[in-house]
Amino acid sequence: MALEDWCFAELKRGRSLDVLIQEIVEGNECIAILGVAVALALDTDAISEAVFPLVTSQALWSADHNRMAQDISANTTSLMGFKARTDQAHIDAIRSVNERTARKKQLRWLVPRYVFGGEQFAERTRTAIRNFKNALPYRYEEEQNDPAARENYLAQALEYEELADPENYEAYCASEDPDTIWLNHVSPSAAAPERQVKAEKATLYLRKAQLWTWAAKTFEDGKVADGFTTHEAIALAKQIDNPALFEAPEGEDDQIEMHRGAVAATAAVALNLREQLDPADLDWAREILNRAIRAPEERDAYWTSRSIIPWHPSIFVARGLAADLRNGTAEKDAATKLLALVAHPLEVVSLAALQEVSGLWSIDPKLAWSALVLAFSLCHIKRVPPGEMRGPGDPVHSQEDAQAALNHAAEFYLNGAGWLPIPQPPPAWVKLDARNARGRRQHYEDYDDSDAADPNEVWSEPDVYWYSQYAAKIIRHGPIEGIVASDAKPFFLDFMSSVLTWTNEKNAPPWVKPGRRDRSSSNLFEWIHELGETLGRIAGLLPLADIKPRLLEPILQLESDNCWALLAPFASSYVCRYIYDAAAVPSDAIEVLELCLERLLASSAIEKESYRSGEFSGFDQPRLVQTLMFVEIERANGAARYVNGDWSEIARILPIIDRFVRAGGWAAPVMDHYLTLCERAKASYPADAFADQVLAVIGGGLQSLKGWRGTFLSARIAQLVQDFAGRDASMSLSLAQKLLRILDLLVDMGDRRSAALQLGESFREIRLPS
Repeated sequence: MALEDWCFAELKRGRSLDVLIQEIVEGNECIAILGVAVALALDTDAISEAVFPLVTSQALWSADHNRMAQDISANTTSLMGFKARTDQAHIDAIRSVNERTARKKQLRWLVPRYVFGGEQFAERTRTAIRNFKNALPYRYEEEQNDPAARENYLAQALEYEELADPENYEAYCASEDPDTIWLNHVSPSAAAPERQVKAEKATLYLRKAQLWTWAAKTFEDGKVADGFTTHEAIALAKQIDNPALFEAPEGEDDQIEMHRGAVAATAAVALNLREQLDPADLDWAREILNRAIRAPEERDAYWTSRSIIPWHPSIFVARGLAADLRNGTAEKDAATKLLALVAHPLEVVSLAALQEVSGLWSIDPKLAWSALVLAFSLCHIKRVPPGEMRGPGDPVHSQEDAQAALNHAAEFYLNGAGWLPIPQPPPAWVKLDARNARGRRQHYEDYDDSDAADPNEVWSEPDVYWYSQYAAKIIRHGPIEGIVASDAKPFFLDFMSSVLTWTNEKNAPPWVKPGRRDRSSSNLFEWIHELGETLGRIAGLLPLADIKPRLLEPILQLESDNCWALLAPFASSYVCRYIYDAAAVPSDAIEVLELCLERLLASSAIEKESYRSGEFSGFDQPRLVQTLMFVEIERANGAARYVNGDWSEIARILPIIDRFVRAGGWAAPVMDHYLTLCERAKASYPADAFADQVLAVIGGGLQSLKGWRGTFLSARIAQLVQDFAGRDASMSLSLAQKLLRILDLLVDMGDRRSAALQLGESFREIRLPS
């Protein structure tokens, strides 16, 4: 990718295509380099000697055809794994590559230019292509003795040979541009009846796949995507549909799920974007969804409850039902059907239904609450009896248990009053009595007998397991803002307090000796981080007095890694939502962050005399340092302040920064993030504050600093001094003396650049007080 970018940059600079291709290909034995050469040729549509060997290679034609087929979906597949805000630079680079015109062409489209390329290329091109059948491009030596492989390559060569015959081209002039002659290749073999039937089937298959992709893109963007109009999509869906589509298939049909998904997705789009649609189209959509929800769940050998099936028809049933409920046109049982989908054995369907019903909080809060209660009920999983096993293809719950949970939630929704309490997790640990403890040991594989505070006690996990990974996904989709603003708030806060207690007890078992290394939190990684983020989300919606005793202090009182695992996502979520993005920052925001900072400053990493002082370990503690120095996010143009490049309100967060850098700036990681902050905010950062903070840190000399040797911290400080001096050209004498004092200290620390800056125009006439 880097080489390809360089090549295209060289072309823009006027570099010769032939010279460039020769330079990158000559002596290179990797086929990937030919892909770069082909991309250059396609971008320029050049007729040249360097491109001629590419255009007359059967193997390259085939490889480049496969490349183009993959590039059709490259805008989605090539971006997999790039999700974080910090990945934006990589995302932009990949999109830039995918948008090149060469990505939308293939090599054999250049053939007509060479077939009709005049005396220099025409006859040579025709001869080379006609010779394909005499030099078949076997990829493996064994294929030479394989009749099927030979037949395949020969058929391909004969098909390609048609491009070399001038008789197979039609020439015409376009009415809008009479000076341009257009060539159209007409393949004789493509007109054969069997090829026509095959082409029609392939076209229909592609259109079916495109229909689901179109619907998915439409839901992602919230508007009708390119490729089909809503009427065209409905017409194609009706063509795909048949009476048996949502029934158990006869025989094997590996595409039936995709076809079901395409039709159901189109019906859901019709109900969500119903403007300009006839009532008959909406009736058709409802009829499709009613059939789709009754379709049997096909469980093959690869089925698991965690399978990711984005085209599953029930996902779109949930979206269609929710759309009807929003518009007040739903059938009588639409709400209970939506609840039933929350209890679906496939998690991707269950979570999609929960997300849709959560979006209905403003319309039907009781339905959304019932769905939340149902979802958390399904987090309680009974352990299999001794001697039995639950295989990867078995559902998490028995059909009876799932139906009982659904009936309970539906009964509350239809006939209940008030707010049904959300089921709390089972106990984190249970102490076994003498009879049940006989012959058993501490029943947790990540701890040893020596970890137990009292070896005579035996603790075990309860018989009901809490499915924390699924709970993390549930809480992510919960309508938290709506709940906190309603009279359901006390019930929800009770639940959040209980799951926080459960999490803390799970990570720090009551039977483990104090100070022993935590060994279990990795098993709850998804849940712990999602819980921390959710608590940060809640913290900005309520006064600090409401959340501090119940949700924040239990975190701050935890030891070491157990604390950072919750506090880091808490602080990150809070800062992103209520400092960066919120139109109005909560009045107690700084007080919340000061509590987080106070806990961080109490860690051993900030104690100069402690073991490994100045070193932040693990994943979460370094993240917390970045968050509280406001450098975790590099750029977010949609933010309200700071990370959008506007640091004019920096005075708001300056108390946090000031306390942090003064207390921990002697540690290289803290100073590194502090300088990053100053570099990003240097247009607004107060120079006096910078000077005072840096002097407080380096005033004791290099011997008081930890981890600074071999870094660029001194040079970065000197650069900022220069920047602030240049920004505040008419700076006061006291500020100039402070900055000069910083340079003086940096010189003592061995920074030569600072010595040169002392003699610069800004400081030439400044004298330090004696």
